[in-house]
Amino acid sequence: MSGMRQSGCLGFQSGVARLGLLGPHMNTDKAINDLEHSMNNLEGNIRLFHEGNISAYRVIAVQLWLLLCDKKPLVPRVLQDVKLHPLLGYITKEEDEEWKRKFGHSIKEGLVFQMPAMVRFNGKGGSRIEEVFDERRQPIELKEWLDQDLFNRKITIRQLIKSVRHKEAAHSDTDYDETLKFSKSIKLVDEDIYIKFVVAIGEYVLKVLKNAISKRETNVA
Repeated sequence: MSGMRQSGCLGFQSGVARLGLLGPHMNTDKAINDLEHSMNNLEGNIRLFHEGNISAYRVIAVQLWLLLCDKKPLVPRVLQDVKLHPLLGYITKEEDEEWKRKFGHSIKEGLVFQMPAMVRFNGKGGSRIEEVFDERRQPIELKEWLDQDLFNRKITIRQLIKSVRHKEAAHSDTDYDETLKFSKSIKLVDEDIYIKFVVAIGEYVLKVLKNAISKRETNVA
């Protein structure tokens, strides 16, 4: 896709390979190489987005799909025990069940829209989402992380990534799906909020992966 930029941000192949994180029948070199390129593309297109190339968010969604959501996503293949922090205001299943016992309904029953984020405005009509995930809380498993309610109970992190990847980036369908129809109706000033969330999710995932790889290389050295 046009606008894609690569920038060296890794150099971790030998460290990950020595840790033996991949299954015995997996192509270690290919998985590590694919992870490196995907992270490079993610980092480069985050930079492009903040330089003004708004369409770069579509490439970010593609890379998030490859890393986290594909049939055999790269992250659990290479870094099997990586966990991620929950969204701001995340409600666990146990907390929701306790609420149901007390009040007879889910905490999020009737929820139309939520925006779990801290937003910084630049004073020129623009804005940036700087905090989406609560790094003070314990990280959670990837599946649970992807299935968190993002904008409402139908639009999860996984669903937003999937919709942007399938409907805008990898394909050009004749119409948007219900996720994008709803998401495109929500604006922050005059900017599409879902685009900013895709970028913010990409920034967080990139940070987590870099930290995980750095720790592993330190332990191996």
